[in-house]
Amino acid sequence: MDHETSSAETRSIETNSEIDDTSSSISHNSEADEFMRTYPSSGDEAAMQEVNLINVMYSTSQSWGRRVPMPHHNIGLRGDQYIQAVLNGNPASCKEMFRMEVPAFRYVCDLLRGSLIMDPTERVSVEESLGIFCLLVGHAQGQRIVGDRFQHSSETINRHVVTVMRSLHELGRTVIRPTHTHGVHPYTAGNHHNYPWFEKCLGALDGTMISASAPARRANAYRNRYNRIAQNVLCLCDFDMKFTYVYTGWEGTAHDARVFLDALSRARNGFPWPDPGYYYLVDSAFPCIEKFMPPYPRERYHRSDRYGARQFRGYKDYFNFRHSSLCNVIECTFALLKNRFQILEAMPRYRPSRQGMIVTACCTLHNLIKTVTPNDEYIQHALGLQFNGGNMPEGEDVDETEEVVDMSHESAGAMAAQRDGIGIPMWAYRNGG
Repeated sequence: MDHETSSAETRSIETNSEIDDTSSSISHNSEADEFMRTYPSSGDEAAMQEVNLINVMYSTSQSWGRRVPMPHHNIGLRGDQYIQAVLNGNPASCKEMFRMEVPAFRYVCDLLRGSLIMDPTERVSVEESLGIFCLLVGHAQGQRIVGDRFQHSSETINRHVVTVMRSLHELGRTVIRPTHTHGVHPYTAGNHHNYPWFEKCLGALDGTMISASAPARRANAYRNRYNRIAQNVLCLCDFDMKFTYVYTGWEGTAHDARVFLDALSRARNGFPWPDPGYYYLVDSAFPCIEKFMPPYPRERYHRSDRYGARQFRGYKDYFNFRHSSLCNVIECTFALLKNRFQILEAMPRYRPSRQGMIVTACCTLHNLIKTVTPNDEYIQHALGLQFNGGNMPEGEDVDETEEVVDMSHESAGAMAAQRDGIGIPMWAYRNGG
């Protein structure tokens, strides 16, 4: 009888010991288990409570000493959600954030995707990449601010900005080109002050100062006469307010005539020379040579010079007035470009080659937007008029011409005679002659 009782007590003790060991293995972590193996399992309740108390204190100290990782971008909508909300929401949001209307935004995305210039990555679509670029160039925002808006790291933002910039730069070889090279432009034909006098005019050419970022050792070369660090960009536009030629890379101290001659003297620059008889309008900073018509020198030209003057002093004065009114399209185009893309007034610290590509990419976007929405609010604000938008040029190649800049007296005389052939009859027609 005593033997059976002793055996039952032994089995009860072993069972209780197994239950205690099992509960201990579930409630403690692996480090506590190592600690428990060194403690003798005597079944003493006080000893077990002491072990459990030590285990709790050890686990608590480990939790307080360990930093819990938290995601860096966890505020608001993620990039793809934000893009879909903008494109499918109030149309005003797209114009405010991306500086273009929804149809223009989708058109540019389809063009980048369809031309095989740019493909979507695994996590970022073409729409999101273009939205990142437009937010950066449209508002001159830093990459960290754009990254917080799209919930991406600065490295991801920079990679997609460079991708879109290079894609638009390559697309500019097709988009930035003349679309009207023969006949009379509709804008000229529709204005009796310009037709038939300027029927051979294809557009206007001028330079503009774009903000630049230069290292300290080269800052003086980029400091223009307004004491600003800038680059001198030569642009050519037609009367549809589309850029047909963009030449970047010159410092702000360079004169317009120097940039002009460099652009024309190198065949690889691809300057679009007009056909014989046609010409571009230029201001008095450019030389008087064939295919480039400046105003008469030493005569009133700008509208500010005519304040309070009601009478014209001769055919030269009247020609300069009409010349300035027609050539003003390039100034309106510059104002529209800088108003839409504010990065051109506050260029980040990119290397010079990337700064030039930023300018070309913005001009490409400008032409595409003008093609899809020729009368958006930015254009109306810049010009106050409504122009008829042209069609998108096809993808055929342009033959490069090996023309030579003719700076001879004969060339200057030929352009002066062509200018007189416009100014004198136009003045006689105005006076009823």
